[in-house]
Amino acid sequence: MQYPITYWFGIRKEFIYRADGSLATEEIDRVKDAGFTLMLAEFDVKTNKLVLEAAAERGLQVMVSDHRIDKARYEQDNMRDHLAAVVADYASYPALFGYHIVDEPNAGSFDTLAEIRRVLAELDPAHEAYINLFPNYASPEQLGNPTYEDHLQDYTQKVNPSIISYDHYHFLKGAKKERICVDEREQQIYDSTFGGASEYENVDRAGFFTNIEQVRNESLRTGTPFMVIILVVEHGPYRNLTDGEIRWEVWQSLAYGSARLSYFTYWTPGANNTEGDDFWHWQNGMISQTGETLPHYYMIADINRELQAVGSILNEQRSLGVYHLGEMPNERYITYADGAVGPIDKIEGDQLTVGVFTDGYVLIANRNYAGENDFTFAAKGAVALFDAESGEFFALESEDGIYRMSLGEGDAILLKFEK
Repeated sequence: MQYPITYWFGIRKEFIYRADGSLATEEIDRVKDAGFTLMLAEFDVKTNKLVLEAAAERGLQVMVSDHRIDKARYEQDNMRDHLAAVVADYASYPALFGYHIVDEPNAGSFDTLAEIRRVLAELDPAHEAYINLFPNYASPEQLGNPTYEDHLQDYTQKVNPSIISYDHYHFLKGAKKERICVDEREQQIYDSTFGGASEYENVDRAGFFTNIEQVRNESLRTGTPFMVIILVVEHGPYRNLTDGEIRWEVWQSLAYGSARLSYFTYWTPGANNTEGDDFWHWQNGMISQTGETLPHYYMIADINRELQAVGSILNEQRSLGVYHLGEMPNERYITYADGAVGPIDKIEGDQLTVGVFTDGYVLIANRNYAGENDFTFAAKGAVALFDAESGEFFALESEDGIYRMSLGEGDAILLKFEK
């Protein structure tokens, strides 16, 4: 089963056609070459259809964004007509994965979103209606619910989504700016980023693990898979990420059982780095604002090759538990390893996340994104290590039943334990 890997903010409109008016299929090739399996089509209907055709030829799937879905949200008397027109245009394309509905909705819109999802499921049951939720640092006013747990339960109960998707951006930089956001919603997110403090130097926002614990718990409660959207692009208070930091986001999410991953962003938003962007200063996505391939593209292409191999195995399994070595006092709902974890008789180390899955699979992820991490574990039966490049497991040798392992910056290993 292919592990779905996607992104936010895709190919810009001015780059999707060549000068001669033909579709720039080389841009779709660039998406595929980075290891993505699911791309976005955010254009007019004609262009979206051309992208769907080109994606199918390359083995990619497509999430379609269409302005008529926004109309369905706001013109509810004509909702069915708008959605029927969307389905009529796209549903027959083999590459279609689903329809993008909305990003970070307030709970006040959940009833409307539930009706949109119901109508789309009736008209086109084969394709997903995709919605992305706020992170847990959004305010109660933004959520429309008193707590984040309330928000998740309200959402799953009313909307009954096919996947729970959310974003949580963890890596901060620099000094907090004065209030210069034009949009009140963006200002609230920005203020909550810093919690009222005046200055930081490359700090990590508390709450990443609390957020993923909250979402995982709701996922298990409802039987709904979940997806994490992870940070790539430097902007506002968020720093230019290293390879280790991006790996950290990916493998921590996978240790928790995230069934799909998305990167924010593929193309770099904004006009350019100096004009018309006094607040966010977007830079260092995977592709520059003017179309150049940036270092993050190559980092993520390497990560995606490993992610596809490991994720395809774990998506066939069920997450049984997540355990941590090394305390995290600013996180809630954390379960700490007590020596024995799943099929592991004893594990010793620090700054480790251990995801235990069915059929003896265990993913061990390094919580240190800036350095290597050595650890040991003991097991009675045979243990095999997965090699993502070959796609095969190789037997590990122990020293008197003790296995000694090392992880790179933010990295992870997949093990298979035999009973």
